[in-house]
Amino acid sequence: MDYSLVDRYASEVSVKVLRTPQELEGIREAWESWPGPRDSDIDFYLMFIQSYPRVLRPHVVVLYRNGHPDAILIGRLERTRVNSQIGYLRLSGIPARTLNFVYGGLRGNASNENTSDLITSVMQSLRSREADVAFLHQPSTDSFLYKAALTQPGFWCLDRLSKPEEHHTMKLPEAADHLYQGLSKGLRGELRRKKKKLLSDFDGRVTTRCYRLQSDLEIALPHLEEVAKKTYQRGLRVGFQDTPQVRRRLEFCAQKGWLRIYVLYIDERPCSFSAGTVYNGVYTTDYIAYDPAYRDYYLGKLLLVEVIEACYKGGVKEIDFGFGQAEYKERFGNCRLTESSVYIFAPNLKGFVVNVTRTVPGVIDKTLKATLQRTRLLSNVKRFWRRHAGEHPPLLGGLRKN
Repeated sequence: MDYSLVDRYASEVSVKVLRTPQELEGIREAWESWPGPRDSDIDFYLMFIQSYPRVLRPHVVVLYRNGHPDAILIGRLERTRVNSQIGYLRLSGIPARTLNFVYGGLRGNASNENTSDLITSVMQSLRSREADVAFLHQPSTDSFLYKAALTQPGFWCLDRLSKPEEHHTMKLPEAADHLYQGLSKGLRGELRRKKKKLLSDFDGRVTTRCYRLQSDLEIALPHLEEVAKKTYQRGLRVGFQDTPQVRRRLEFCAQKGWLRIYVLYIDERPCSFSAGTVYNGVYTTDYIAYDPAYRDYYLGKLLLVEVIEACYKGGVKEIDFGFGQAEYKERFGNCRLTESSVYIFAPNLKGFVVNVTRTVPGVIDKTLKATLQRTRLLSNVKRFWRRHAGEHPPLLGGLRKN
C-alpha cells in the first residue's frame, strides 16, 4: 500500500512499494548512490529474483522526501516454508508467502523516522494479505530497523525467538608487516606447525589455485563438489551444492569480476576451498569446506591464510567471514557486529499459525541448549551430530534447507 504524510519538519513524505523490475529501473541512480553490501546491490538483486523459482516478484519499499528517494528497503515476495529447528534437526514448516528483506537491504537515510515509515509499509502489506510473514535478514541490533521490527508490530505479530549473533570480519591493515599482528600468539604458532607438517608430509605436492573467470567454473565446480560431498554440512543439506541456481549466481559474479574461488590441492586432488566474492573492497565468504580425511592438517585455516594474503595483495580492505558461529571466525576476526534476523507475522489466522509452528520448537531448542550448556554436554552433542551427518548422510535425507 502506498501513502503520503507530512513529518514534523514539514517536508512531504510518501512511501511506495515497487513490484516489477521495470519500476526498479526508475530508482537505479539513487539505489546505486547509496552504499551497501553485495546482497543489496541492484544487479545482484535482479539476478537473484530471475534465477530462483521460489521468488514471485520484487517488493522494494521506497520512501520519498519532497519527491526524491530518501531510503529504500529491499525485499522480494517468495513462496517458502518458515522452518523451525531443534538442534541440527530441521523441521519442515508450513508453506507461507514471505516478504524476504535482504541483508543490508536498508539503503539511504536510515533515520528513526524513515525506518518507522518503512516498517509501517511492511505491516500494511501483511494486513492486506500480500504475504503471511516478513523476514528481515540480520539487521544490526543497534539499528533503528531492528528496534522498529521488534516494537511496531502488535503482540501476536512479534518475533519471540530473535537471537543476536556476532558477525565477524577482518579489517586488513595498510602495512604488510601488520597483517597478522592481530592474531593471537597461540594461533600463529599453530599455523606455523601445521604448515610445516603439511609441507613435510606432502613435499612439493601442495598447490593452491584461484578461479575468477566464468570459463573457470567448469573446472572449479566439480572440484568444490568433490570436497563438499564428504563434509558433515552435506549431510545436513547446507553448504555448497552444485545446483543450477548456485551456478547462475557464480556465473553472474564472474561476469561482474567479483568471483574468487580458492582451492587447495594435494597431489592434484582438491582438499579444501573458499568460494566468495570481492565487492567494494570486501571479500565475502559464501562457501568453505575441507576434506575431513585431512582434519589434522588444519587445511581450512591454512587456506584462509593464503586467501588473506591474496586479498591483501589485491587491494581488498576487509574479509567478511559470513553468517553463523565458528571458532576460526573468532580467532581470525578483529571486528565484530551484533546482528539478529527478525520475523514479523501477519495479523491474521495464517500469520498466527506460522508464528506458533515456529515458536514452539524454537522454545524447546532453546531450553535443550541451555540444559546441555549447564551440564557441559553441548559440545559433545554437536560433535556427535556432525560426525553422524558426515558419515551417514542418507539417514538425514528428510532434512531441508530453504
